[in-house]
Amino acid sequence: METLLIDYRDPLFAILLIGGMVFAIAFVSYWWGVYVKSRKSRRLQRFLKRFDVYGAKKSLEKMPYSPAMREPLVLLARAYEKNGEYTNAIEIGLYLIEHCDDETLTYELMELVGTTYMHAGFLERAHSIFLQILKSNPRNKKVLNDLMVVYERLQNFRKAREVVESLEAMGVDVKDLKLYIELKSIVSDVRMKSAEKIERIVDFYRKHDRYERIVFDYLLRNEPQRAWEMIDEARVERMIDIFWYLPASSMDYDRIGKNPVLRAVYGARGDLEPSEPVGVFPLDMMNHLKRTGFEKATLQFAYLCNRCKQQFPVPFERCPKCLALDSAVVETEITKVNDETDFNLL
Repeated sequence: METLLIDYRDPLFAILLIGGMVFAIAFVSYWWGVYVKSRKSRRLQRFLKRFDVYGAKKSLEKMPYSPAMREPLVLLARAYEKNGEYTNAIEIGLYLIEHCDDETLTYELMELVGTTYMHAGFLERAHSIFLQILKSNPRNKKVLNDLMVVYERLQNFRKAREVVESLEAMGVDVKDLKLYIELKSIVSDVRMKSAEKIERIVDFYRKHDRYERIVFDYLLRNEPQRAWEMIDEARVERMIDIFWYLPASSMDYDRIGKNPVLRAVYGARGDLEPSEPVGVFPLDMMNHLKRTGFEKATLQFAYLCNRCKQQFPVPFERCPKCLALDSAVVETEITKVNDETDFNLL
């Protein structure tokens, strides 16, 4: 029997055996990697086909693809997303993903499409894409932050807190974010009794002294007396629009009379006699016009993000563009009263 086998003590036999084992392991590893990559690609394509039902890519699907088109189309998609032309950005993003064979770029494009869906208000689609990305790259901080914003807008604050904890574990400073989620979860809790909610909001503000626009907007609508007790004169100008639109039934004239800026606000609105100048140009001008008997002017407001410098016509707690928290700066200007009346002709 021994004559049929190579002597196992032969060095050449050992070298061949080791070489064969290395080759076999390398061969199996290579083809296993190819199989895993192929399966992952097929799974990704099946996932992305769910978004074709709604007509995405229809204007591009007959366009012959060339790798040289990739970079210009990516730049075009980002430009469309930045300018708010979300449909065009999504079409280009899905078209590129369909023809992309680079895994890293594919996930970058998926991130672009997911972010665009989020800005466009398609939160469930954005949620699905972000989760798909995180399956392959669970430490992607930007995607985690965008996913947290999606949960926040869906008012799923339990999931939002879980994402915040993940970001904190990766070393991200989430102190302000945790406070914001805490306050929003209190304000949005429909199961909490009104009295308990008000006490918790007041306690939050006294403890942390943050997010006064959210706090006073809620209190002035639901418990105005508590709000007037907490008014800080230094912050009135930051909330001038909230006080301007406040119903007369919620006003505390005693406290208004003790605050020059509030006195100027309601003098300009016409609830009180015109006030003396307080150093806020639109209010001072409005009060001057009231004293001269001119009633065809009013105030209107715009909201500037002090981080990205984008301006919006409606107030925000988180910038719609750059997602910065508590970054709204109220810009006040005088405008002509609109006397037009809409009539129903039917």
